[in-house]
Amino acid sequence: MVRSRLILLALPLLAGCAQMGERAEPPASASLRFAQALDQAQEAVDGAVDRMDSFERMAQREDSAIAFAVGGRGAPAGHFTAPPAGAAEAAGRVMDPAFLALGDYAHVLAQAASGQPVRDATVGNGQVLARAAANGLAAVQAASGTPVLEPVRQAGLAGITALADLPGVLAAQRERPSLAALVEEGQPHVVAVIAMLRAVVGAEPGLGTRGAIRARHEGLDAQQARFLAALRTDSRIGVAERYSIFRSVAEARDNDPAQGNLASIIDLLAAIEQAHAALAVSGPDAEGRVAQLELAVARLSALTEGSRRG
Repeated sequence: MVRSRLILLALPLLAGCAQMGERAEPPASASLRFAQALDQAQEAVDGAVDRMDSFERMAQREDSAIAFAVGGRGAPAGHFTAPPAGAAEAAGRVMDPAFLALGDYAHVLAQAASGQPVRDATVGNGQVLARAAANGLAAVQAASGTPVLEPVRQAGLAGITALADLPGVLAAQRERPSLAALVEEGQPHVVAVIAMLRAVVGAEPGLGTRGAIRARHEGLDAQQARFLAALRTDSRIGVAERYSIFRSVAEARDNDPAQGNLASIIDLLAAIEQAHAALAVSGPDAEGRVAQLELAVARLSALTEGSRRG
C-alpha cells in the first residue's frame, strides 16, 4: 500500500525557510527522509501482520489436528474450514487505517519539504479511517481481550482523523504553511496515534496482542509436548515415523514469527515517535533520529522477508 508518489519527489532543500516564522525550520532533507520512511513503514507492517496471521492460522489448525489425533474423536465439520481470524489479524485492522493516515501526513510533509504545493487531497477521509480503526479496536478486544484505555483510544482516533484530513485542510488554504508549522501541527496527532498502536501491540511481551499470541503459542507448545510424549510410548509407531513427526513440529516452532515481528513493530513505533519529535523541535539530532527510523523500517522488512524464505 506504499504510495509510490513519494519516491518521485526530489530532495531540494528549502532555502530561506527560517524567514517564514520565528521557529527554526527542521532540516528539509531529514523531513523528506522521514516522510519516505514513514510511507515505507506501512508496507513493512503489512507484511509482518500478514506473516503472523498466516502462522497463527496454521497454529490453530495444528491445535485441532493434535486434539483429534490424541483424543481419537471424529473431527467436527468446522475443523475442515479455514480457521477464524486471530489476534494478529485483529491488530492489523487497527494498524492498517492508522498507517494510511500516517501515510497521508507523510505525503503532505514530503510535498512541503520539497517545496511543492499540497494537491490531490481527499476531504473527509479521516472519519472513514477512524471508523475502520475503531472497528479494529473492537476486533482486538474480542480476539485477544486487549482493551485500550478510553483516553488513549479517543486521542488515537482523533489523531487518525486529523492526520488523514490534513491534506484537504492545507489544500484549501491560499498560503502554504512553513515546514516547522506543519511538523508542529502534526506532532500531537503522531504521538496520539503511536500511543494507541503501542497499546494494541503491547509495549512489553506479556501485554496487548503480544501477550495474547504468546499465551496461545505457549498453550500450543504444551499440546505439542503432550502429543510427542504420547508418540514416544506408542509401540505401533516406528523410529522413522517418530523422527518425521518430531522434525515437523520443531520446524513449525522455528518458523514462528510472532514475537520477533511484534517486538520490531514496537521498535518501529518508538523510532517514528522519536524522529518526529526531533523534527518538531528542530533538534540537532533530527538527522540521526531519522536514520534510526530508516534502520527500524529496514529491520522489520528484512525480518519479514527472512521469515518468508525460512
